Amino acid sequence: MDVSDRQPPTRTALPPWVWPLLIIGAWLSFSAGTGTLPLMDRDEPRFAEASREMLQSGNWLVPHLNGQYRFDKPPLIYWLQAGSLSLLGPSEWAVRWPSVCCAALTTGILALWGRRLAGDRAGFLAGLLWATCPQAFVHAHLAVADMAMVFCFTLSCWSGWEWHQTRGPSGAFARWFWIFYGSLALGFLAKGPVAWLAAVPAILLGFGKRDRPSDPPSPLRKPSLWAVGSLLTLGLVALWGIPALVATRGEFFKVGIGKHVVERSMGVLEGHGLRGVGGYLGSLPFYGLTLMAGFLPWSPWLVRSVWKRRLQGPLPPIDRYLAAGIAAVFLVFTLIRTKLPHYTLPAFPLIALWLGKTLALDGTEAARIRRLAIPAAVIFGLIAGPVMGLFAQRLPVPRLAQDCRPWIGPNTEIATLGFHEPSVYWYFRPSRGPWVRHLQDESEALEFLARPGSRICVLPEGEAFQRLGSRFPELRTPAASGFNPANGRRVTLRALVRTGP
Repeated sequence: MDVSDRQPPTRTALPPWVWPLLIIGAWLSFSAGTGTLPLMDRDEPRFAEASREMLQSGNWLVPHLNGQYRFDKPPLIYWLQAGSLSLLGPSEWAVRWPSVCCAALTTGILALWGRRLAGDRAGFLAGLLWATCPQAFVHAHLAVADMAMVFCFTLSCWSGWEWHQTRGPSGAFARWFWIFYGSLALGFLAKGPVAWLAAVPAILLGFGKRDRPSDPPSPLRKPSLWAVGSLLTLGLVALWGIPALVATRGEFFKVGIGKHVVERSMGVLEGHGLRGVGGYLGSLPFYGLTLMAGFLPWSPWLVRSVWKRRLQGPLPPIDRYLAAGIAAVFLVFTLIRTKLPHYTLPAFPLIALWLGKTLALDGTEAARIRRLAIPAAVIFGLIAGPVMGLFAQRLPVPRLAQDCRPWIGPNTEIATLGFHEPSVYWYFRPSRGPWVRHLQDESEALEFLARPGSRICVLPEGEAFQRLGSRFPELRTPAASGFNPANGRRVTLRALVRTGP
């Protein structure tokens, strides 16, 4: 292996027990509170329920939500969550476990990569910076596809760099070749084409100008290997993609790519962004601000290190490589119209690696980072424990579902009127029970409640509830008030409960 592209490593050696401690500590931090916090927003219940339905139906090809096709994301996250549910049972902890593990494994990748690049201190700092930044902490706690994609993205970037280091046929050459293209395929199966931005730094490194004419040719400079590897990636994706497209008559591609990629790029989807030319131009600095907030408390070190680096001459190859990956993510998501703070999350591991490698050269700064990481971890622990515990008590759907639990049997029918949040699927629908109905008006609700058998209608407190309650005075009417995280508003929910055989 040619190591000419690597920076001289810092010589401080760390005890062997540091590395498992770092990964286990990250895993504990990322998993804190995941079993007590109810599913949040709209996305978590959608992913959780679709994974539960996948496990129950045995259909591992196309995800379904409430009995209908769900084309929002490729299947990897549903496979992981369904496997976790089968292992751990239905719970918030089970559906979040894949995100926790992917975040902790990303910590391990950064520690190994940083250690190979610049020594033990660099690897330790890279993993530590990632594990103690808010973006990683928040999304490791969510049962969504982002952290699985971030793990694949980071693995692709690392393997692309290591493959570049190999010269000539060898076991390392084959290993990194397969990891690089295999992780690109898995990244696509996690969250679609965005994962392929991980190939940008390898492409630029392979087809850019050599640093020295005497440098031996990198495998990244061979178009034939790119052609073979690209076919491998597409072939791995096609093992799932072709049967899924056939089963859905092309709808998976039409919605998954057409709506969730093209429409997000060309327009504001689901209100996530500013409309008009002025709004678009005004949103361009958005990800710079989210970087400063999402990388706290390390943002000041990042800004200062970037500012210092501009005076130190040309960037070494690894810095250019990391900068290309970071810039590709920020540039693409800055240009598209739909904006959400977590879209640039794939760049954060690369930022942590670069900053950890840079700070490792200064023992004083490295010590300050280690000291500050302890209160940062304590703050995250307080947020994940007591703070989130108090917040969980303000979410009405899980509390109302708990009150209704004695009356929910295997055949209980669930319906909603004027409140169609997907959290109802996860918390109310009985395992393998009837699909949740979304009633359009009071006449449908009257017909639903008048039928015999066990049934529950969930609706906001108000005039509709009063009228329906007066028509069926024999029904139980539990209530729960609190904060609806899906729209940020306070709501009082009522359930009209009919018990029966």
